[in-house]
Amino acid sequence: MDSFVSMGRRGFLLKAAAFAAAAPLARAQRAVPPSGTVTMGVVGYGGRGRQMMPIFMHQQGVRVLAVCDAMKDRREQMKKDVDAFCNNSDCTAYRDFREMFARQDIDALYIATGDRWHAQLAIQAMQSGKDVYCEKPISLSIREGAAVLATARRYQRIYQGGVQRRTVGNFITAMNLAKSGRLGRLHTLHAGMVNMGHSSKNSFLPDEALPDPGAVDWDMWLGPAPWRPFNAKYLSGGWHAQYDFHGDLTEWGSHTVDLCQYMLGRTRGIPTAYEKTGPKRLEAAFDDGVKIVFREEGFKSSCAVRFEGDEGWVETDDSGDVAVSAPNLLEGRKIQAERWERPVAHPAEFLASVRSRRIPTAPAEDIHFPHVTCHAATVAFHLGRKLTFDPATLTFTGDAEASRRLLRPHRLPWVV
Repeated sequence: MDSFVSMGRRGFLLKAAAFAAAAPLARAQRAVPPSGTVTMGVVGYGGRGRQMMPIFMHQQGVRVLAVCDAMKDRREQMKKDVDAFCNNSDCTAYRDFREMFARQDIDALYIATGDRWHAQLAIQAMQSGKDVYCEKPISLSIREGAAVLATARRYQRIYQGGVQRRTVGNFITAMNLAKSGRLGRLHTLHAGMVNMGHSSKNSFLPDEALPDPGAVDWDMWLGPAPWRPFNAKYLSGGWHAQYDFHGDLTEWGSHTVDLCQYMLGRTRGIPTAYEKTGPKRLEAAFDDGVKIVFREEGFKSSCAVRFEGDEGWVETDDSGDVAVSAPNLLEGRKIQAERWERPVAHPAEFLASVRSRRIPTAPAEDIHFPHVTCHAATVAFHLGRKLTFDPATLTFTGDAEASRRLLRPHRLPWVV
């Protein structure tokens, strides 16, 4: 005790900070043995969490030890489902994720909350020494995404973003064809969208009495988002069309724009010019003239991409079909059977990476920059004017209003 007092306040704080930083950094050096069991925690049990958690549990060598949700009925259902699968009662349910993150016996986290929580949870999980599989979008703003990337780098964590169409057969077929050169010089890539601009504003639902925190922890549910009065409809999807909670063009762009840049080999590149060219259309251009067109109209199914070159085009989507400008383009190409509805390959690859420490298909290094494209496009679409973006500084050029949207406001203590 006396030794700490003699150090003075500044010395004590420096020593405490160094000690706090050392724990996760030391853990970062530990890897799960190749044959070892990956222990997991899961945060969030809405539609996506309910779909994906069974996929993780069915993978060989995986144990879900803990679950977390701000809503009592969901976390109790999570625990019930895990216990039933494991035929025991060992799973622990948490209301506050920080209690779960403090556990040293958990190797990896699956994050399936609403968009507002993705970056914050991923950052805190990696700081606590855990690997992360996070649903898209990985961030709600450009600077949030930069913080996720910086944390993954600093703590040397395995990070897999939930852009699972990178590993789904029909999308792989279309990307490989575009990269083969058979389409000629690629000049325009189309990224399918849905409901462009639907979350450009906030619409506040009528105030309702706050529930008991044990049933719904409203403060924790809101998390980094600005405070607003409670309404039960937010909990069941009413958050989705609200600016405070949603990423707008990242809804589908985190898949389709990601596929465009992934196919181009420009996962570390960002278009520099953004312009809204129609009610449901925006064009983003790289310096060399290659364009990504965000659009809703003209696609057969969701998550559509179309790659156009001087000598032909290829298009695919969630239907699983692959369309081409000439039938001979698909000669000798077998489309893999796996469909987007049950993306087993993506989580399986993440778990393999947790064991081997090999970089997975969608690390933070690769998917942050396509997300930057989506965020910049969202700002341009909402403002309705042409914007110029500087990839070197990740800022808009000569537009103060656009620059204010590089980071969304966060409530304390959930700042990045």
